[in-house]
Order: sequence, then structure tokens, then C-alpha cells
Amino acid sequence: MIREAALYLLGTWGTVYALLLTTYFVTGWLFYSNDPARADKIQVGRALPPEKVRRDIIQSVRSLASIALMFAIGHTLYTKFDIGLVAWPTSVWSVVASFLLSMLAYDTWFYWMHRLLHTKPFYRRIHRWHHLSLPSVAWSNNSDTFVDNLFLQSYWLAAHLIVPVAPIVLLVHKLYDHVSGIIGHSGVEHGGGITYPPSPFNSVTHHDQHHRYFNCNYSPHFTIWDRLMGTLHKTHDEEVKANLRRRSTADASVQR
Repeated sequence: MIREAALYLLGTWGTVYALLLTTYFVTGWLFYSNDPARADKIQVGRALPPEKVRRDIIQSVRSLASIALMFAIGHTLYTKFDIGLVAWPTSVWSVVASFLLSMLAYDTWFYWMHRLLHTKPFYRRIHRWHHLSLPSVAWSNNSDTFVDNLFLQSYWLAAHLIVPVAPIVLLVHKLYDHVSGIIGHSGVEHGGGITYPPSPFNSVTHHDQHHRYFNCNYSPHFTIWDRLMGTLHKTHDEEVKANLRRRSTADASVQR
């Protein structure tokens, strides 16, 4: 039983890691831009030095291995040892509802862990590495230390046990989070109308402000916790609107 579970864990880890790596490089390639003169760049005139771009890619490859391992441990405990809440019976509505439930649960987990990592006892030792990339680029999303991932990404282990979500739904959620996180670090507002204030959905501007202003905008998917707790940056809504207009203008210029 132990040997079977160990092989299952290893196979799951390899599969999830391959999916995360592929998603990282494909999405990163599609949304990477480090041109300081780009018209729709949020931080116009600023570029991430090449050595930090390389640093972020190397660290992200390492970081994704630990995230995949946490997901695989939770999946193995749920699948092979029947530990955790049983997923809702499969139907179209249960899949949609459980996906949304996981998004809300992750948003709560990430928000409070993220705020914790920004306190003095934790920031310099654990989270500062990620904030050394300013401005961030698409490759910066997973440039985190191992201990940082234990705080923020351990949700993917715990969710198998404490959220009634089927593992495949949880995997789809993780891939969605992965893609949205990479785009969220791209430095260009790709959010579109779905993020137009007061939308509950995060924009690229939301996380870009977090890197610039530090003690604000902690959530990964939604603006709900930031609005409720007063941690949304005071210029957030107006800047999102302005960046969406600049993006629209830039797209129109290209089409001409």
C-alpha cells in the first residue's frame, strides 16, 4: 500500500509539474513584454533588468516543482487514503459551484497569508525575494522562495482535504490561477471589461500596484477582501479605468 501510494504520488507530481511548466512557458511567452516604451505599459519607462528576468525564470522552475508536490500530496491523501471531505456528486452545476467555492476559499487563504507575509517578522526573511522584481514581468509570477510557497501555495494540498471539490476541478482551478497570475505580473492591463470597477474581479493593475505600493491589494482573484478590509489602494479604481483606456487606445492604433 505504501509503495503503491508513493508511486502514485510520484506520478501525480510529475504530471502536475509538467502541466504547470508547460503553462508557465506558453503563457509567459504569449504575455511577456519588457519594453519600457510600450504605450500601454502600466509602469511606462521602466524595465526589469535582464539578470532579474533570468533569475525569475530559474526560480519559477524550482518553485513550480514544490507547488506540484504540495498538490500531489493532497491528491494522494484524498485518492489513496480517503482523507478529506467527499466531493459533491458530479453534475454541471456541482462542477461550476465547486470551482467558484474553491476560488473564494483560495482568495481567503491567499489574502490572509499574504498579509501575514507582509508583516515585519516574515517579510524580509520569506517574501522579499518576490518583491525584488520591479516592475514585474510575466516570468515573475512564480519567483518565490520555498518557504513563501509553504504559506501561499499550501492551499493546493489543504483544499483536497477541507473543500468538497473533485481533484480534477481543483486542478483546473490551479491552472486558471496559474494563467491569471502570469498575466497579472505582465505589466500591461489585459483585464478588459470584466475588471472594470467596481468589478469584484482583479485586474493586472491590482497586482502591479501591490508591487509598487507594497501594503495594499493582497488578493489573487477578487477585490472583495481588499475592499472589505480597507487594503485596496486608494487610486485603484481610477487607475484601472485609465489603464483600460490606454490599452484600448493602443489596440486601436495597432489595428490601423
